[in-house]
Amino acid sequence: MIKGISSIEKKLEALQSQKDTVDELARNVIRLAGKCIVLMHAKQIKKAEVVLRELESKARELDEKDKGMEYYSLQAKQEYVEALALYTFIKEKRLITYKETKMGEVAYLLGILDLVGELKRSAMDAIAKGDVGFAEKCYETMLDIYDSTLPLKFANSIVQDLRKKQDVARIQIEGLAGELVSRKGQ
Repeated sequence: MIKGISSIEKKLEALQSQKDTVDELARNVIRLAGKCIVLMHAKQIKKAEVVLRELESKARELDEKDKGMEYYSLQAKQEYVEALALYTFIKEKRLITYKETKMGEVAYLLGILDLVGELKRSAMDAIAKGDVGFAEKCYETMLDIYDSTLPLKFANSIVQDLRKKQDVARIQIEGLAGELVSRKGQ
């Protein structure tokens, strides 16, 4: 028998237990973020605020427990940033700052880039209801996100999918620009 194998096993069991906790919290954060975003698009802001409070609590718990396992929690953290950013935009008509999210830099960047898609959806809903002013505010914010993040060039191992998210944001911005131009021409 290898000397010290039981000690190694105990350490690995502790890591497995931590990973299981992180995975469960991450799933809860992703689920709650999705629910919050759906409620905001449905204009059920009060219900969204209730979900957002639970989401914030779970995101903070995840952030406390994922030390050394950030790779497994990144998607959940970026989903949290996206939901919080959408809420802030809808309530306050502004883009949330990195410091306000209290999440890591990578989670903030990826979450804010994902916000572009939610802003396009909000803008399209606004256009359908005749609120071109709000749609234009969404468009300006989308452009601001894209223009601010475009100069960032990092290896995929540092910021996974950054370039892909930038490309998707550009496509979404171009699509909304076409809609806004066609509405102004009517």
